[in-house]
Amino acid sequence: MKRILFFAFMSLSLSQLALAEFTKGDGSFVATDDDGHEFVKTQLINEGFKSIITKEISKLGLNNDVFWKKYNDMLEEKYSQIEQQLKTQMKITDESSNRDKAEFERALRKKKLIAKSKFGKLYNVVPKYVVKKMSRSSKNGQYRYIKIEGEVNTQQLTKLYYSYVKGKKQSEYGTLYLNVKYNLSKFTYGDIGIENENDFEGVVTKNWLDWFVKNKSQNIANVEVLSSSNLSKLDDYLKLPSESMMTNIPEIFVNSLLLDIEVSMEKTSFNESTNEYTFSYQGEAYLRDLQTNLVLQTYSFNQVVKSYQMTKEMSLAKFLANQVYRLAKEQFPNIQNVIKELTPISSIQRVVLSNYENINELNSFMSLVQSRGVKLSLQSKIESIGIMHSDLIMYYDGEITDLKSLLIGLQSAKKDLSFELIDTDNNLGIKFNRVTEKL
Repeated sequence: MKRILFFAFMSLSLSQLALAEFTKGDGSFVATDDDGHEFVKTQLINEGFKSIITKEISKLGLNNDVFWKKYNDMLEEKYSQIEQQLKTQMKITDESSNRDKAEFERALRKKKLIAKSKFGKLYNVVPKYVVKKMSRSSKNGQYRYIKIEGEVNTQQLTKLYYSYVKGKKQSEYGTLYLNVKYNLSKFTYGDIGIENENDFEGVVTKNWLDWFVKNKSQNIANVEVLSSSNLSKLDDYLKLPSESMMTNIPEIFVNSLLLDIEVSMEKTSFNESTNEYTFSYQGEAYLRDLQTNLVLQTYSFNQVVKSYQMTKEMSLAKFLANQVYRLAKEQFPNIQNVIKELTPISSIQRVVLSNYENINELNSFMSLVQSRGVKLSLQSKIESIGIMHSDLIMYYDGEITDLKSLLIGLQSAKKDLSFELIDTDNNLGIKFNRVTEKL
């Protein structure tokens, strides 16, 4: 009996411990006489999810107002589609009878609420929940209420947040450009039976291009190889000062990305008696935002060493082409995932950092800005660095007033980090103060 009581106590304690980590939420819904119990419950749970998600977005330092505005705007678009489809289905026009119109409104309400409860798949963000209480108003029984506690999947919430905050439609996105370079060592294309280098390079690059076209994410409209003329335009554009790029970008590069791929092939040995070749392959890739020249991610291709014992019927060029294709393709899913999760950047600002004591103080400041700037999708890089003077380029989604507010808010964020914000005609600077400890 004592053992049973002990396990019962342990189960209760673990349950209470789990619930203690849950986020509390609440919601309300105005029902009609036609709504069944499960339908009402579904609507209330969805409202409870929204309440929980709102609290968690705030905890992450993200922008609730922007998220829910984007979310509701897209939900309204969904409602419009539903309404038009239902009007067509029920043949509703201005001349329809009041009875038909009333029936249409009832059906439309139902369809909208069903769509609302599924929209955004909020149940993926709150996969575990407990309904603590469901009630109705004592004055009006149609007013229903819920209290709920749920466990939030932060990774799913972050994906959901940025999928709506991006706020750009597919047609507004630009192109993913591929720029490929091949390096040959200790052999030429003629040595492997290729007269025209494009017969090798062009075929491999086209197969890579086909992969990205086939697996293209919704935030990319086109995929193409960067032509020599566009490369020349890009070189001219990249010579501009960083903070001038957003306002001077050529139209063909708006919202576009560049994937630089470089592959090196080396003939490491050849055994004439057995006609066996050995080749080494390696390479790397860089994914770049063309609007900002910001490197989003770098990738290294694992070095591969392959040997081929050839006969007259075999094509050495085909072996090499297949291996080069596979070498880079292994990283393509990772590259595609980065592209899918991209957050928008609408502004670039140079911030001059001065009077810092050492590089650690500088790194501490940058880490703080990055962590607190998530709601602006903020990224930063050091453009130049010197003794007590550096230029920091900040990329973010918002206005300069948003960045100023963020920096002002950081002035009291850490006790061991003190600085002054210098603002002169939107030329921003950070002057670090010497922090002395009291004895």
